[in-house]
This record gives sequence, structure tokens and C-alpha cells, in this order.
Amino acid sequence: MAKPASRPLVYVADEPDGDPTQALTPERIKAASRRHPGLFDKFRFAYGADPKRADPKHLAEAEIVLGVAFDPLTLRAQAPKLRWIQSLNAGVEKLAPKLDPSFLLTNASGLHGPKGGEFGLTCMLLLNHAVQRFVGSQRRHEWTPVYTTPIEGKTAVIAGAGALGQAVARQAKRHRMKTIGINTSGKPVAGFDRVVKAKDMARILPSADFLVVTLPITRATENLIDRKAIDLLPAHCGIVNLGRARVMDYAAMAERLRAGTLAGAVLDVFDPEPLPKDSPLWDVPNLIASPHAGVDDGSVYVARGLDIFAENLRRYLGKRKLKNLVDLAQGY
Repeated sequence: MAKPASRPLVYVADEPDGDPTQALTPERIKAASRRHPGLFDKFRFAYGADPKRADPKHLAEAEIVLGVAFDPLTLRAQAPKLRWIQSLNAGVEKLAPKLDPSFLLTNASGLHGPKGGEFGLTCMLLLNHAVQRFVGSQRRHEWTPVYTTPIEGKTAVIAGAGALGQAVARQAKRHRMKTIGINTSGKPVAGFDRVVKAKDMARILPSADFLVVTLPITRATENLIDRKAIDLLPAHCGIVNLGRARVMDYAAMAERLRAGTLAGAVLDVFDPEPLPKDSPLWDVPNLIASPHAGVDDGSVYVARGLDIFAENLRRYLGKRKLKNLVDLAQGY
């Protein structure tokens, strides 16, 4: 009688120095297993003794890795049986450019939608009603009224029409705003009145009441919103960055904020992170810095990520295309 095939090994490689609300603990894996009865039983799960360092023994046997606690440059040599890596991050810029092309890499795109869309709207409302100016006036003990108008009918230009950008667009539409998306193809996307190619964005930036950035960092997007692009924004425009810092020229943006020729900015992402205590960005007028926490819902982050993973486990067993499959060459 033929010996039954062993269940595929999933090595859970928690992210080094990660936020505890996002930790891939055995208890959270068990909770996900209960939400998807019978599915996780078709696999074996292994955890390293040190969650901050990949376990060579488990990597050598793993067919699937959940998490990112490994050196991507040496992974093929360490994990000869590995076929698929599931990251619980939406951004995979630290992995995609360095991985062996034989690997399948999936991300957690869509995880941030409910919170991220709401936070993006919050930032636009804050900027629309000059809250950033009132905060500055309060710190200076100044009584300086600023009168604003409703956000309805104003234009949100959203650089990045993926899952997060679409979530922001949906929230904007609830307030009857105009939405213009920017992506690589220029093809229509649900929730946007128009979508333009990145190479054509100069045509629509002067019409932006708000510029919301939700782009990942790739070779194509690095410094996409450069000084020339920022100079096209009207003086009443507010900037929101929920994507990656290196997509935008922060120095050019800061110059316009200091000069009073931009309304304000809310930045949730920086490079490096945490933002150094001596960074000049801390003191830029009308700039609000949030510590890369705007789009994450810590109460459900891991659970939602593991539900994405569970869907992919089903697809993997059925030899179907995985959800959120990353193009390693493009980086997203």
C-alpha cells in the first residue's frame, strides 16, 4: 500500500520587531482555523523558537511561509521545497525585488480598506476645514479665524487606484466629491469619475483640492510625485500620504507649506520610520504627522490577514490562481 502523502508544512515566520497587535501567534492561527473548519487541518504549522529569526530546520521543510522573518536573498538555498510566501503586509517592497523568481508571493492587499478609506476621508475633512491651521494657532496662543466651505463637489485626486485608493474613493463619493484616479493603465476603476495614466497626471494635478497618495513603492513609483508635480498643485490643495514616503518629494512639499502656498498635509508614512526626533518635518507648519497607524485596525488586522491566507490555502489546494499575487518584476 502506498504511503499517504505528508501534509504540506506552513512555516509561520513572524515579522521581526513587529507591532504586537500584528503578531502571528499560535493562538491567532488556531482562531483562524476555527473560522475555516477543516481547512487548516490539511496543513502542518511550525513556529520558530525565536519569532524574530527564521528557523533553518523549518525553512528547509516548508512548502509555504506565512510572514516575512527571513533573508530573501538566501531563501532559496535555505528553503529548497518552498513554493509560496504569504505576507500579511500590503506593501512588499522589501521582498519582491530580492526574491528568487521561482517563488509565488502574495500580499494582504484589501486588508486596510475599511479603516484606510475612513482615515483618508478624515484627513481630507480635517484639511478642508483648516483644523491643521487651528492647531498651529493654538500652539502660538493666537486667535485666528479661518472660514471654510463644505467638501461636497470638491476634487480628490487619488494617486493609486488599488484596494486602498478605491476605499478612499468610496468614502469621498459618500460626500459627493469628484474622484480622479491615477494608475499605470488609465483604465476605468469603480469609484472614480476618471482614471488617468501616471504619465498624464500633470494634466489633472492643477484641479486637485486634495491629493491622496495610496501607492506602493516600486521602481516606477519612487519620486513619482516629485517637485515638478508638487508645483502643479494649487495653493488651496491639501496633501494626504497613506502609501509610501519615497513616492513623494517631502522636501519640496515642506518648502511650499513653509511658504504658505499649500493648505496643509497629513502624512502617515515616512522614511525612515520612526521619524527621527531631529527631522525638520516635525516643525513644518500645517503638517500633521501620524505614526504609520492611520490605515491599520489593530483589533482585526491579523484576523483579516489570516482570512486572506485561508482563501489562498483553498486556492492552493485546488491548484487555482492565488489571490493578491504579486508581480515580482513590478513589485506589486
